[in-house]
Amino acid sequence: MPLDLDIKVSDVIAAIALLISVSSAIYAHGQRTAAERANLIAVRESRRPLRLQVFQSMHHFSKYCSTYWTLYHMGEVNRSRELTERIDTFKWEIEQHGHLDMPDVEEKATAFVNGAWNLQRLVDRIAGGQHNPLDRAYTTAEENVEALVDWFAKESRELKALFQPYLGAA
Repeated sequence: MPLDLDIKVSDVIAAIALLISVSSAIYAHGQRTAAERANLIAVRESRRPLRLQVFQSMHHFSKYCSTYWTLYHMGEVNRSRELTERIDTFKWEIEQHGHLDMPDVEEKATAFVNGAWNLQRLVDRIAGGQHNPLDRAYTTAEENVEALVDWFAKESRELKALFQPYLGAA
């Protein structure tokens, strides 16, 4: 049986068109993947300055709270008015950055605000002559304040590690 290879020009053109379309599809898939990666990099880099600002706000706030008791004793601040204003400012600063896809940082910011409110309550209690602590683990309000101040100082030192996944290179 002879093999009839009657190949027409239209068959060759169709085969070439098929090869071109397959290679175009492969190239388009590669381009789509590259575009998706470029988009992810662009989003990460556009969030980086905002994330750095959140880091700086949290760092300054934790430093302020960790030194507030000393400032109070030195007479640099009067009761807790300055602390209350600083809490409101900190909350506003964090809210202005919107959602930056950092859930653990958002939880830490909430913990900072709650700790600062506790500090404010304790300072007001002590100024009012009450020395009972908010936390039953402490015997006096002063011990409770010192524990909060130490907590803020520790958290301030650990902020770099918390932000490293968000500010580090991809």
